[in-house]
Amino acid sequence: MTAPARRPRRQRGEEGETLIEVLVAVVLIGVAFVTILGGMGTAIISSVTQQEVTSADSIVRSAAEKVVGAPYVSCAGGYKTPAPPAGYTVTVEVAYWDGVGAFGAACSPTADTGVQRITLTVHSTGPRPVRDVTLEVVKRESMLS
Repeated sequence: MTAPARRPRRQRGEEGETLIEVLVAVVLIGVAFVTILGGMGTAIISSVTQQEVTSADSIVRSAAEKVVGAPYVSCAGGYKTPAPPAGYTVTVEVAYWDGVGAFGAACSPTADTGVQRITLTVHSTGPRPVRDVTLEVVKRESMLS
């Protein structure tokens, strides 16, 4: 019998990668890709949300400036505010000082003490609404007239 043929020995630098090594590398690259993609998605959503909150804050401050600059109206049903951009609504609520230590919703022209607390709220009505932005202003009747 003749001796079985021997395979030639591999020379240095000719080692190949095994299938398991290739699969592990592909899985690691996939995990890294998914992590990066998820982080980018979170950053984009956070950026859009922050932009909407900043816009709502700007709208409520603009409305507050308009209310502060308007003349005092005894037992006002509401103050006029600038029309908000599309996707936002502004609500105005007026509470009246009772002269004792509390604000209330009811007012009579004879009992108006000349102090009002005006609450302005901006609500986002877009596809992904953010929290409402609220600002309170205390308005006082001018005694200079």
